[in-house]
Amino acid sequence: MKTLFYFLIALISLNSFKTNAQGKISGQITDDKNKIVEFANVTLLKAKDSTLVKGALSDQSGSFEFEKITYGDYIVNISQLGYKKFYTPKFTINSENGTVKLSNLVMQEDSKQLSEVQVVAKKPFIEQQIDKTVVNVENSIVSAGSTALEVLEKSPGVTVDKDGNISLKGKQNVMVMMDGKPTYMSASDLANLLRNMQSSQVDKIELMTNPPAKYDAAGNAGVINIKMKKNQNMGLNGSATLGLGYGFYQSLPKENASLNLNYRQGKVNVFGNFSGNNRKSFQINDIKRKFVENGKTLSGFDQIANSDRQNSSFSYKVGADYFIDSKNTIGVLFNGMNGNWKELLDNQAIIKNSLGMMDSTSITKGDINNNWGNYSTNVNFKHIIDSTGKEWTMDADYARYDSDNNMKYRTSKYDINNILRQTRNEDGLTASKIDIYSLKADLVFPINKKAKFEAGVKSSYVNSNNDMRFEFLVGDNNNRVLDPTRTRGFLYKENINAGYVNYSQQFKKLSVQLGLRVENTNGQGTLQGKELLNRNYTNLFPSIYLREKLSAKHQLGLSYSRRIDRPSYEDLNPFLFFLDPYTFEKGNELLQPQYTDAIEMSHTFMDAITTTINYSRTNGVMTQILEQNNALKLTNVTKFNIGYVDNFGISFSVPVPITKWWFSNTYFNLYNNHYVGDIPKTTVGADGVATTIFQPLDARATTYQANMTHQFTLPKKFSIELSGWYQSPFVEAQLIGKPMGAVSFGVQKKFLKDKATLKLNVNDVFWSNSFRGSFAFNDIDVQIANKWESRVARLTFTYRFGNNKVQASRQRQTGLEAEKGRVKNGGN
Repeated sequence: MKTLFYFLIALISLNSFKTNAQGKISGQITDDKNKIVEFANVTLLKAKDSTLVKGALSDQSGSFEFEKITYGDYIVNISQLGYKKFYTPKFTINSENGTVKLSNLVMQEDSKQLSEVQVVAKKPFIEQQIDKTVVNVENSIVSAGSTALEVLEKSPGVTVDKDGNISLKGKQNVMVMMDGKPTYMSASDLANLLRNMQSSQVDKIELMTNPPAKYDAAGNAGVINIKMKKNQNMGLNGSATLGLGYGFYQSLPKENASLNLNYRQGKVNVFGNFSGNNRKSFQINDIKRKFVENGKTLSGFDQIANSDRQNSSFSYKVGADYFIDSKNTIGVLFNGMNGNWKELLDNQAIIKNSLGMMDSTSITKGDINNNWGNYSTNVNFKHIIDSTGKEWTMDADYARYDSDNNMKYRTSKYDINNILRQTRNEDGLTASKIDIYSLKADLVFPINKKAKFEAGVKSSYVNSNNDMRFEFLVGDNNNRVLDPTRTRGFLYKENINAGYVNYSQQFKKLSVQLGLRVENTNGQGTLQGKELLNRNYTNLFPSIYLREKLSAKHQLGLSYSRRIDRPSYEDLNPFLFFLDPYTFEKGNELLQPQYTDAIEMSHTFMDAITTTINYSRTNGVMTQILEQNNALKLTNVTKFNIGYVDNFGISFSVPVPITKWWFSNTYFNLYNNHYVGDIPKTTVGADGVATTIFQPLDARATTYQANMTHQFTLPKKFSIELSGWYQSPFVEAQLIGKPMGAVSFGVQKKFLKDKATLKLNVNDVFWSNSFRGSFAFNDIDVQIANKWESRVARLTFTYRFGNNKVQASRQRQTGLEAEKGRVKNGGN
């Protein structure tokens, strides 16, 4: 690690002390109103015959620079949309005047106006690029007023299950990032964050199944990068959005509003995004389970769990960039989201005997109130070493996650004659506080026009502090008695140090990229002050990318990478989380990381139609397993490492412009998952002694997924979008899932000189998006049906205001990488 760090410093130092044996030209461009002109085209020409010497773009401060210019006579030409071309007088570079700083570079606005030009070209909703698939959220009508999670569900190859677990091409453990910065959250909490994030805040979603070495090695399925909107215009500008939605089943309201602001002038750019959200919804769980031993049914449960939910949140993003000069930029960024999640549970279970007859009933009423907040701060610096593309960046990050969850459970048990026989009242409180610190540095060093070297280092530290307290309410006065079996404190600390090198080169028609990343992990967990786990391990993660351009229409690609998935902080936490006294979820402090080797081959036709064949093997795969205690009639879910899972698939992405007014994009993925391993089964004998045996699992299924989007451009600035997705039956270790799918429809109208947009859409028109599945393994027999309010009609109004001279803004990635994908805090 130290060697790599010193190497980076040496490269920077060597470059900084180079002598400038030739001439240098610089300048700053403004307009006739003394405003900075960004990203203008600047060309250096020989004064003698106007032949081109070099080209450049002015940066965010309007500055440009030419280095290593041979002595001679020159002129500079400057052009930019909306301005008249500008030529400098002739000037000379020689030994006496080796550095020339041009002045009075003032461009005049072009007074010529085009009469009624209509731009009809636009990016499609789904766009296939060489190294990733891009979902252009803003260009989707059916996504208007939706949540970010609902948009993600429409993305090709992406599925979201009933618990919010995100899969990509049939593989779980996806690294989800926002603006290049990981979310550090578990599946349930990430789902909650995305449910509270409006689609109006999202610019695009990037799907990368085989990311390069510069990304953290976490995520066996690849990386999903959600890029948030950042206004790119000069002056003061922005947009405002108002939305209202209603569900068809209970007419529950969903309101959202957002405001995007940007101010850019001279060397300063200040931006902000503010969004509020309030949603009411419901969920119905129908669970049927049998307690079986040696093929004989001992008892059974028929359970209906209804929940009414209300999510409210307010999110904000504030940042600023200061362009010190043409080579140095410093920026700060602050993100935050505060929310409240309330849930009322009504859980009714019919308990049956061995003959399938009713033996008793159990009713649990739950009142859950969760307050949560996520905050992150980033300070970043960028230094451009020279005009050849050499640069280095640094990021310092801090993130804090707070969650306080108050739970009240009231359980009544009745006999076969509906006579109350037992009551159980309990209150619970869980508190989670997670602090994450990160520091990283990256170097980009082009060797020549065809070769480039990249390297970087990163260190992160995580402190996860979790407390749980449960109390029974006893007697008429509800005296509180502590439940010691569920009252505990769990502290987990983790430090990850990483470094990477990446080399890429173009050999005629062949592009090659080789990368290697090393990560050292140190983790310690304590329960009630006693050490529970202590881990220290170092891994290498190579990556290889090849791309051959066979002809103007055909390209072949081949890639290989090795990745790691560490357990989420909550999965290591041995707390118990209850649905009712008979059903709960628990963590597993013995959970180990899983490792994935993946290879992918692709063919691209006409830079559009892409066919991909992929294979991966994940060893020590972390999978959700279901355990039952027949004597106490208890069922719990936990995670466990089993042998391996093989994933083999083929996918097709077909974006087709059928006519000038009809664009279609189809994505199809066919894959086979094969799980092999041993599942533990614990039994308690009459003497109270627990015995664990392992039962072999060999489960596989071939599944296909399909996404299709049709966009129609109509007269008078109307447009229509029709989209749908479908997934056939699938297998995830013990779980067998049934088909899922949905169809959505939307219509859009632009007016007020295209500054205003009104969108009306209906998601899941036929209310077909539900989860149905079963755990059927040896003595386990559980059937699950889960339904939620996915069919929603929404009306969304957006108005854009301010300067409409679009300029490119600075894009950056912050330093919080894989850790965020492992946090569990906030509501579900």
